[in-house]
Amino acid sequence: MPARAASPVRPAAFPRSRRLKRRRLIRPLFDRGRADVGRVRAGTVVLLYRTVPREATGHDVGAQVGFAPGRRATNTIRTRVRRHLREAFRLHQGPLLDRFGGRPDCLTMMTLYRGRDDGAGEAIRRDLPRALARLAEREIPLAEAIPAPSERPRP
Repeated sequence: MPARAASPVRPAAFPRSRRLKRRRLIRPLFDRGRADVGRVRAGTVVLLYRTVPREATGHDVGAQVGFAPGRRATNTIRTRVRRHLREAFRLHQGPLLDRFGGRPDCLTMMTLYRGRDDGAGEAIRRDLPRALARLAEREIPLAEAIPAPSERPRP
């Protein structure tokens, strides 16, 4: 059986290591007083992002992403919106991963849907690629190292 040649196209995978699950990484994204949190809006999609040292994520990946469909009428609708968000991200993640793959820090990002329930799939397929393209174009500074607990100033 002949060996397969490596494909030049990046596979559109979304492994568990790229999913943002740690509460201590998610919570700062929603803190309005933080200067290190950025926001990108495109239609019905909002991206909240910041960079952190890779050691803080527990995985050696360039980006970790979480998805929040917002409050919906039923759990079924929430699940459907979250699936649309994940699939649209999976298909359009290439430029973002290329940009952050070689950096020493990690992009943590929450993807929020702020539209109506009907037509959510179409709105997400239209707006999420635009938001990801805008984010990939932005100049995002490197994350600062998190000081050890003994070095942190006491309040």
